[in-house]
Amino acid sequence: MGFLTGIIGFVIIILLLRLLIRPREAFFNPFFGMIYRFTDPLLIPAGYLTRNAVSQTLLTILALVVIRGGLYVAFQPMSFLSGVGISLLSLIRLLFQAYSAMWFISILSQRSFGASFVPLIDRAFSPFDRLMRQFGIPRRYSHLFVFLFLLILYALLGTLTRYFVVSRSVVLPSLFLFGLGEGLMLVVGLFTFPGFFYLVIIVGVLVSWVSPDPSNPIVQAIYGISEPLLRPFRRFVPLLGGLDFSPLIALFCFQILGKLALQIIQAAMRAI
Repeated sequence: MGFLTGIIGFVIIILLLRLLIRPREAFFNPFFGMIYRFTDPLLIPAGYLTRNAVSQTLLTILALVVIRGGLYVAFQPMSFLSGVGISLLSLIRLLFQAYSAMWFISILSQRSFGASFVPLIDRAFSPFDRLMRQFGIPRRYSHLFVFLFLLILYALLGTLTRYFVVSRSVVLPSLFLFGLGEGLMLVVGLFTFPGFFYLVIIVGVLVSWVSPDPSNPIVQAIYGISEPLLRPFRRFVPLLGGLDFSPLIALFCFQILGKLALQIIQAAMRAI
């Protein structure tokens, strides 16, 4: 079951990326074009219901969430509604971690880490920019506002899904506090193995060994994400024999500090 649900999760990620890519970008960018070619056949069934490309993608994602829920039911003793609820929770976690990762990237690299990916980040955060304008929030508080909004929204969506779809045996306030703690743990998990930033640093090290093409958009994105994370460590870690040990030190620090932070959050959640 794990293999099948993993494939579905990967396809959902690709479909979510497609939502941020414009057709013109897919025509000129090989990587974006590959995403379109991979997902076009998946959108055919939804094409019988709507001609809108965004609606087709959203319907396909919803169908995959339901299918994954059916797999949970097939391999575990639970109701179909509970299986779909668990699958929906996985989607909510994925979206929260994806936005959290983009939030960190926008802070660390100031959105200068690869021209091909800058429009995707901007489109992903455009709803938050509109909200800030409506509420009159100054730009200097934008990062704090986005993070708190994402965390509270994640806790709220997780609470409602768990209560109405999965189980009603826990009171709502406790579920909401649990959701806040879980959200913080997901953010910390981006930096510990096998978190997103942890893996990007490893990939960046491996790519540097093969003299990659610096104009490649994927290479630009990898270096644009990993280099700001490694820059503070390079200030204190000298080259030894021509070798750069800053990635190793960074990974070690992220793992140790991340595990410590997770233990603190878990202890706070148990106390509550």
